[in-house]
Amino acid sequence: MSAPRPRPQPPLALLTCLLLACAPPSLAQALTQASPPQNASPAPVYSLTDTLAAVTASAQYKQAKLALDTAQAQTQAAQAATGLTAGVNAGLTPALDSSVAADGSTQASASLSGTVGATLSLPLLPWSGAQLAAQSAARSLTLARATFAQATLTLAVNAEQAYGRGVTAQLNVEIATSQLILTQRQLAQVRAFYANNNATLPAVQAAEAAVQDAQTAVLRAQAEGESARRALGNLVEQDLNSAALNPDLGASSPLPGQDAALGAARRFSPALAGAQLAVQNAQATLATARRSRDVPATSFTASYGTGAGTGRTGLSAGLNLTSGVGSVAYSQPFSRGSAAPGSSATSFALGVSASFNVLDPAADGAVKVAALQLQQAQAALSIQTQTTDQALKDAYSAAQIAAQAIPARQTSVAGYTGALDTARTRLAAGLATETEVLTAQIALSQAARDLNSAQLAALVASAQLAALTGPSGPSQGP
Repeated sequence: MSAPRPRPQPPLALLTCLLLACAPPSLAQALTQASPPQNASPAPVYSLTDTLAAVTASAQYKQAKLALDTAQAQTQAAQAATGLTAGVNAGLTPALDSSVAADGSTQASASLSGTVGATLSLPLLPWSGAQLAAQSAARSLTLARATFAQATLTLAVNAEQAYGRGVTAQLNVEIATSQLILTQRQLAQVRAFYANNNATLPAVQAAEAAVQDAQTAVLRAQAEGESARRALGNLVEQDLNSAALNPDLGASSPLPGQDAALGAARRFSPALAGAQLAVQNAQATLATARRSRDVPATSFTASYGTGAGTGRTGLSAGLNLTSGVGSVAYSQPFSRGSAAPGSSATSFALGVSASFNVLDPAADGAVKVAALQLQQAQAALSIQTQTTDQALKDAYSAAQIAAQAIPARQTSVAGYTGALDTARTRLAAGLATETEVLTAQIALSQAARDLNSAQLAALVASAQLAALTGPSGPSQGP
């Protein structure tokens, strides 16, 4: 049964009346929700700058910072191990002696002796274990700093992508809502024509199906928007459910020259730095293996003091050329009871000892293995250099293509802006309908969304390039 024909009303009131009176309950509810309350307070605006500033509060950033702090602590501990080590020692020896006198009686005597001393040691030579560990830790810290810098830049890329997804979803909601309003107006017109026997029932049913499809599109866009906001909020650890995302992404920085970017990527790349670190560690291992095989195990000692054996008083010093550690010790004996006094003669002594294995298959094998490991590390470094160069060239090409796509989108926006102005002028002159103006508005919104997507793609591509060249990056090209 057709709906009664409404009385003449202004166009907008007529459309609203037809939509609410003639539409099914679900459609009327969707139309009501499509128009925001007039007195609703504006949502807080959240920008890309806010997103990038909040990255440092994310769990991923904190995890990367903890890894860097750990590397710094390990380096400090390794450097501390190269300092002077001081120790004290003590020994105590109780004794009980007995003797038989000429008259057959037994005599007993007790004594107590011991030593106290102090020892100082220092890894003097650069191949000592502590010095090698400090050098390795310093190289690892350099790699950790580069890794942290790249992790920070990668987080910025992720933040820009998450923000861009949220902005795109927000624009899609606006476009889908406008499309729903358009289909609802078209449905109202078709129903009005049908009430006057100027449209068929299949035409009404087709218009109703178009409205239902538009409603589904709105729900889909809203679900994507909520998902994008949650993802962005989780990244920056903020609640963005009620925030409005500012679609202004700012201007992209100009691209540097490719050669400058390639040099910067080689200097910065953590993967390349890791391969270089592996080569340096392999070189240190080979040097240690060769030194252990070719250099005799040699140590020097010097002592000065009085007495002999465990009762000696004085200083002693030593240097082990194999371990690279020098030490100084002082010893002071003491005794109580009937212990025999030690010698009081003063002496000074120097000593040197050396040993060398003429035949040592284990050491020869260690040298061979270390040499092969060095060759393997050098080959991996060469491969990683090629990989770094290829990744940089790919990212540079992607950034160039993304930047070149923006002018075409800008031209499209300018064209649809002119088309909307023309439609409004025609409407004012009575030569066009509100439907034509709304259609032009939707086309402009879609063009603006496409421009925003192109700007986002250029921004992300530039950030991905920066993640390869480092935080400072190369100097900008002309």
